[in-house]
Amino acid sequence: MWLTSLPIYVITVAQFTERHESIKNQLGLFGLEPTFIWEYDADSLTDTDRERCVPDKLPDKSISTVLKHIEAQRKLLESEFDWCLVLEDDALLTADFSNKMESVISLLQELNYRCLVFLGGTDNRLDSRFFNSRSLSLIESPMTTAEAYLLNRKGCEARLKWLDEHKIDKPADHFLKSLDEALGIIHLRVSEPFVSQGSITGRFRTALDSSRGKHGASYLKLRFGWNRFRKQVLPRMLSKLITCFR
Repeated sequence: MWLTSLPIYVITVAQFTERHESIKNQLGLFGLEPTFIWEYDADSLTDTDRERCVPDKLPDKSISTVLKHIEAQRKLLESEFDWCLVLEDDALLTADFSNKMESVISLLQELNYRCLVFLGGTDNRLDSRFFNSRSLSLIESPMTTAEAYLLNRKGCEARLKWLDEHKIDKPADHFLKSLDEALGIIHLRVSEPFVSQGSITGRFRTALDSSRGKHGASYLKLRFGWNRFRKQVLPRMLSKLITCFR
């Protein structure tokens, strides 16, 4: 399997044209084309769509987002592929995204069980396993957000089967994390995350997080940079220094 043959599904909303151009341009640099998930925009939800969720548990925007993430899984099962990449429309890819993805894809060949591989979380606090790794590797650890992840067919089959008889009660990222834990679907993370979330870095205005929406782009950019430095960059540097002096 190669990156150019991997289905790429982008979770978006019809009116977010700036984000559409951003993700298309980023992927285009690597010769990649996305498939946008247009279904289930919040302003076109039906009562049948809302009935897939626990009543009065989620606002329409959250229902829209989680149903779009599920739709990406349905599209994978309708395809001939065993894996897909899911990106949210505010995803920001690193300059070496293509090389990193090829390294990850080579590791996927060894995963014959139900799993999800999280590529984001560039400002998350990580444990020593991530900093001790000297090459890109996959480490068992739950996803925290949903800006970029890989899904395999076996995991999608289990989730959609569960959804045939159950309702959704959480936003997309929390729902995937809790459901996968209940179903025994393993979450893996790359040892060095390489996709950021533009609504966290200040690149785009958030559409879902009201507390983040109170702050300007400059503040969000500074906060993201500080969190990334203290939680990942500095610990990684210290780990390398300690290794050098051993």
